[in-house]
Amino acid sequence: MILVVDDTDYIRKLIKEILKDENIEIDEAANGQEAIDKVISERKKYDLILIDIMMPVLDGMETTKQIRDLTEVPIIFLTALSDEKSQVMAYDYGADGYITKPFSKEVIRSVVKRYVFKSGVSKRYGTLEINKKSGEVISSEKKLKLSIKEREILFYLEENRGLVKTREEILLSIWGYDFDGTDRVVDKQITRLRRKLGENEKYLKTIKSIGYKFDE
Repeated sequence: MILVVDDTDYIRKLIKEILKDENIEIDEAANGQEAIDKVISERKKYDLILIDIMMPVLDGMETTKQIRDLTEVPIIFLTALSDEKSQVMAYDYGADGYITKPFSKEVIRSVVKRYVFKSGVSKRYGTLEINKKSGEVISSEKKLKLSIKEREILFYLEENRGLVKTREEILLSIWGYDFDGTDRVVDKQITRLRRKLGENEKYLKTIKSIGYKFDE
């Protein structure tokens, strides 16, 4: 889950629009105090916080300082302040990154991929749930017993959703440079993985003579 903290409605809506196809839950706060209250709440557990600096009630700097006393969740500033002093101060207060406005869709998606997807946020595709943090894969309400390689292949393909990955790329990512076997081992693992996914094997697409991709 991502918490977007900005006193401008447009910015909060823009972030949601940019990430609408990423299967990520997004929470909002219009000022720093509201953000802190949400973080304190036991019901709100975030994987990333995107926060503005210039806000009413409590600015982004002080908000970040107080949040740092509560959690180590990654915090990225989204601000119109581009001067070096503000950037240095942001990092001193505990920020993990600093993005100046206006920002591009690609920058936001890149940050999310780095801080959220890598951290293992739970993602859903119909009745398939993938949680990299816990390592759990649930298909049609059934927790699957996957081998290490099956799990790693699924996570790798899902992380690169929509992109075709060759057998060689999968081998390099999962088995490493020193693997001296045939690339057909990938096919065998995919076959086993599909069998376990049941109806959700539809998300694993075979690209003839090339490789595989995860797609809806």
